[in-house]
Amino acid sequence: MNKRRFHAASTVWNDQMCVSGGLGGEVLSSVELYNPVVNTWTNIASMQTKRWEHALVFYNGRLFTFGGSDGDVFGSLSRLNSMESFDPREGKWKFLQPMNEGRSGLSGVVYYDEIYAVGGSNLKSVECYNFRTNTWTKVRNMNKKRAGSCACVVNGKIYVIGGAHDDALNTTEAYDATTNEWKIEETNMETPRIYASVVAL
Repeated sequence: MNKRRFHAASTVWNDQMCVSGGLGGEVLSSVELYNPVVNTWTNIASMQTKRWEHALVFYNGRLFTFGGSDGDVFGSLSRLNSMESFDPREGKWKFLQPMNEGRSGLSGVVYYDEIYAVGGSNLKSVECYNFRTNTWTKVRNMNKKRAGSCACVVNGKIYVIGGAHDDALNTTEAYDATTNEWKIEETNMETPRIYASVVAL
C-alpha cells in the first residue's frame, strides 16, 4: 500500500480491494484501491472525515463508510456516527444521514439491500440504513455487546463472530430479518478472537 494502516476498513469494489482510513502515524482519511491484475495500489479521493475502527461496504456501484473514531490512541477516542458515500462518477465523498449512535469498532454488512451497522465499543445495538429513504432504523439488539467483531451474510442471515466486551469472545450470533431476532449459535470457536476477519464463500 502507499500508506501503512492499522485498524483500517476494507471491501471489494469491482474486482479490486479497497482499503480506507486507519492509523498510520496519524488518523487517515486516504483511500486506496488494489488491482490484482497489474499488482498496483492507486489512491482515490480521500474521505471527508479521518477514521479508524470504522466500516466500509460496497453497494450498487458506490462505496459507503460509517462510524469509527477520529481520535488517536493517545487522545480522544470519539465515536463517530457519520456516514459518507463515494460515487466514482462524481469522484468525491459526500455525507449521508448519520447513524443514531456513534460506533467505533463496529461491523458493517449489506443485507437485503440495506446496510447494517452492528455493535461497536460497549454496544450490542444494531441499526440498518435504507438507501431509498436515506434513513437509519434500529433493529433488535444482539445478545452480547461486541467491539471488534467480524460479520458476513450467509444463507439469508447475518453472522457476527467474536469481538470483545471486557474479554475476547468465541461466540457467534445470527440475525434473521424475517423474525427480527438474534440467536447465539451452539458451536463456539476454539479460540476467542477480536479484530479478526471473515469471508463468505
